[in-house]
Amino acid sequence: MRILLVSDTHGDPRGLAAVLSKLGRSVQMLVHLGDGASDVEAAASSGVPMPPWYAVRGNVDGDWSVPASRILWAYDRKILAVHGHTQLGGNSYRPLVQAAKHEGADACFFGHTHVPFWDLVSGVLLVNPGSLSRPRSRYGPSFAVVEAPPSSMGAYDVKMFELAGSLSRPRFLAIRP
Repeated sequence: MRILLVSDTHGDPRGLAAVLSKLGRSVQMLVHLGDGASDVEAAASSGVPMPPWYAVRGNVDGDWSVPASRILWAYDRKILAVHGHTQLGGNSYRPLVQAAKHEGADACFFGHTHVPFWDLVSGVLLVNPGSLSRPRSRYGPSFAVVEAPPSSMGAYDVKMFELAGSLSRPRFLAIRP
């Protein structure tokens, strides 16, 4: 299963629409990891291809009907999705790992920091796609694509991209945070 991860669009759906214009038909799931979850509907209204999508509420999202966390399934893989503002403390990813393990998940997708990141920590895949509108690292606007095969078929494959070019002619540059 191919999953598109985005986060922290903060009311600016243009980058998301640009990404979906190129990838919307090639992914099976879109996950918005908070702080702009309503931007998915705004991007969809622009006519871009829309896969099934899920969102979690971030610390600046006002729609309390959006859950603070979600369990997602990719085949037989259980994934925890959170914004991360209540789990992240200092420079430690340990609370995210513990939350995933508590749920029986082998991956945790999160946002909040606006910095692209992924790593395998204590057997849990952690992925933060960065921000599509307000990046806080040496990279520009960013997102991730995660290939999640059935567990018997191998490991997750994470690819991180920087959105470059114009919004009408987007280009994706591979990055490794």
